Amino acid sequence: MRFCIRREIDFSNTEERLRKVQGIPIEIAFPRKLEYFIEHRQKLMDVRRALRRFSIPVRSVHAPHGELAGKDFMDWARIAIGFAESVGAEIVVFHPETLSHEKGREDQTTALQNIKREQERTKVLISLETFREKDRVLTPDEIMENQLPMVIDTSLIPKTEITWIMESYHTHVSNIHLSAVSEGVEQQACARHFRPIDSDPFCLDILDRLQELGWNGLVTLEYLPWLSNKSMEDRLLLERIYQYSQAAAADSSR
Repeated sequence: MRFCIRREIDFSNTEERLRKVQGIPIEIAFPRKLEYFIEHRQKLMDVRRALRRFSIPVRSVHAPHGELAGKDFMDWARIAIGFAESVGAEIVVFHPETLSHEKGREDQTTALQNIKREQERTKVLISLETFREKDRVLTPDEIMENQLPMVIDTSLIPKTEITWIMESYHTHVSNIHLSAVSEGVEQQACARHFRPIDSDPFCLDILDRLQELGWNGLVTLEYLPWLSNKSMEDRLLLERIYQYSQAAAADSSR
């Protein structure tokens, strides 16, 4: 297993945000709004320069929230994929959008065709994130049915489903967006999600089981923005725990 942290950029303070994670492996997340991303795409050169300047390994790239079935998919997706190629990222993450009422499942067919076409053009692994809503153009079940690379987000689907996916589909899981979800209806939704993993034993249970299964994918700590320092500390801790465990297992097998 390899570990990194999520780092969002909005093109307005790129150098400052990346300086704070100098030398730390990251998943770089582009602005969510597609129009904003397209408008500022020329600033991607500045992002590349900052990544080189601060010696930041990019393990994964999170694309903006465009439509996989949209007519403009190739236009914006190729920008994100091309950036991932240029910085040596292994994975590019896409969000399956909500199905349109007009076309329904036709959107899914188009999305699958678009993904296949782009995957044939690149060595970067195009991976789809999990959402619990059943009106997504590709649900977790449908990602599995179509044998597509998956990104499990532990804050977005139930724990029982996460466990089932790990057991039955871990060979196709490329990335796990790992964070705890605090219980309690009295808490605001934004405060309940993306919490540090030490607040929920399930997070380490996931990693322990994946290690038993021999999984060697990417784990991205996805915490709330003001918990950035905590995410860096936890990444180091997880590296120590699981690299030690892997080394011990290798020694015992000799």
